[in-house]
Amino acid sequence: MRLVGCGRGWGAAMLVGALFVLMACGREAPTSDADAPRFVTTIPPFEMILERLVEGRGTVDRLLAPGTSPHTHDPTPSDLRATTTATALVYGAEALDGWAADLPAARRLKLVSMVPPGARRSFEGEHGGNEHGGASVNPHFWTDPLAVTQLVPVLADTLCAVDPPGCSTYRANADSFATALATLDAQLRSLTAPIREVPVLLAQPFFRYFLGRYGPRLVGIVEPSPGAEATPRQLRRLVDRAHASGARAILTQRSLSGRAARAVSEAAQVPVVTLDPLGGTDGRRTYEDLLRFNAERLNTALANPASP
Repeated sequence: MRLVGCGRGWGAAMLVGALFVLMACGREAPTSDADAPRFVTTIPPFEMILERLVEGRGTVDRLLAPGTSPHTHDPTPSDLRATTTATALVYGAEALDGWAADLPAARRLKLVSMVPPGARRSFEGEHGGNEHGGASVNPHFWTDPLAVTQLVPVLADTLCAVDPPGCSTYRANADSFATALATLDAQLRSLTAPIREVPVLLAQPFFRYFLGRYGPRLVGIVEPSPGAEATPRQLRRLVDRAHASGARAILTQRSLSGRAARAVSEAAQVPVVTLDPLGGTDGRRTYEDLLRFNAERLNTALANPASP
């Protein structure tokens, strides 16, 4: 933000003018629409995070509608128009919305590269401490608020480099968001405490970060990495694992087909519980609301298996 200048010598200025200057002294001038940086991102969770950091300084536009999978999206002419004039294009990772890296933009910011290595997970479910934001890193980091907490100061510094006049705003917003994330973490721990050790299967690794942080206990993934369809033998092993572990549900997401997961569900006779990792709809428009929605959904479904 730029500061409105204050003068000491007013000369013959009218009293009303002097009072106006006094009232303006030290006050940050609002960013005009013409001057405001405009960021473009791909999916609702990234929009939610960005909006918290740029509030009072810039705007955020999103390319994908709620419920649209970034894995299967094909860029449109309107996507190109949106990114061409943006201050920066913010996307997740090659394995999530990598098509965004090919869109025209003055700057491209890859979020998974800003998540500290120790907070990342690979598609095999292990911590990816030696990864550098490549295709083998699970890009769904936003389902873990503590991973987002570690991302936020790095993202704020990156926004400072893109838009130096807004740096104080970005850093103040980052501090405020970090406080909100700490509160959210405590709420999620409380919500998931009764189901933390309940065994479940995942259709895809979209909720791996959340499960690793809060539970329930993951005992298998139907499709452990993008494009890796399970073979009949692997599906049989998952059914056996579901029986042996007493798995109470298979967790799926609305935006991707879950045919293999449904096959395992039927064979193992465990219900499917559908989660929403993307949000952007009523009741799930903020980051906190999105994570709480899923935690409450898990709690309700797993505490009462008859109501998935």
